[in-house]
Amino acid sequence: MKKIVFILFILFFSQPILLLAQDNNSVWLTGSLDDISMNPVYSPDGTMIAFTKSNYIGLYIYNLADGSISQLSDEISAGYAFKWSSDSQSILSRVARYDGPKRYNSLKIFDVSSGTSLQISDETTSMPYLPEWIPGNNKVLLPQKDGVKIFESDRQQSFLEKQSAVVVYSTYDKIFVEDISKSEIKTLEPLKDKKYLNVTASPDGSKIAFEVYGGNLFVMNIDGTDLIDLDTGYNPHWSADSKSLVYMITEDDGHTYTASDIFITNADGTNKRNLTNTTDSIEMNPSISPDGKTIVYDSFNDGAIYLKNIE
Repeated sequence: MKKIVFILFILFFSQPILLLAQDNNSVWLTGSLDDISMNPVYSPDGTMIAFTKSNYIGLYIYNLADGSISQLSDEISAGYAFKWSSDSQSILSRVARYDGPKRYNSLKIFDVSSGTSLQISDETTSMPYLPEWIPGNNKVLLPQKDGVKIFESDRQQSFLEKQSAVVVYSTYDKIFVEDISKSEIKTLEPLKDKKYLNVTASPDGSKIAFEVYGGNLFVMNIDGTDLIDLDTGYNPHWSADSKSLVYMITEDDGHTYTASDIFITNADGTNKRNLTNTTDSIEMNPSISPDGKTIVYDSFNDGAIYLKNIE
């Protein structure tokens, strides 16, 4: 990631007063209390960071090569649980608009290079579940209460080398694993009578990480075996080699966040480390770079996004 090293050099020496923030290893990228930026996610190729603004409004791209920022959308919820395509060319999102008290949702795909968007679903007042790319990026899957809907993405099918053919999705109380190479779908209920959040498959398709509503963070094999309790943890993101997870551990008073740090752990729960370990900052929503050398996260205290070297 030579480009990241270069941008770190430029940032540190061009704006030293503004950029030395959370600790001496964190670099400010964008955002402030007057212009809150949040929920940063690395592109799969490591050249860009997608993020959103306060209340998940809008979708933006931070280019790590030159520090430039471009806007893809100003729509409501565009920045909530968005998903990069595996080739880093597009972003899938469930957007919303209001007509009086009614909320209408639809699925959109944003082309990163051109800034254009394509609406692939009709608007509906009922869209409780989140969409997923089907491996190859030429189709999108949207879970339903009674099955799934498949939408054409208008993208050419593009499988990356060693890309998994597995897509994982959930409907709160169940986790589904679909292998498109075999046309097989498995239904998993690792913990009975629980609701699952932030379900995410490892890049190699071998494991699944998920949260239990009101409970802990877990990892299991893709077939539901070897369930591992990682204790408290939220919003997990896999490393590109599928060996580690970054996530946050937050505290609140019932009204607002009072503390949060970013952690990393091996998928089997060993070698857990606090990457931020601060007492006066609230670091949240981490994403790890494809080379595993840096993380990006947002700060609840000052509405900014930071990049941190974790080696």
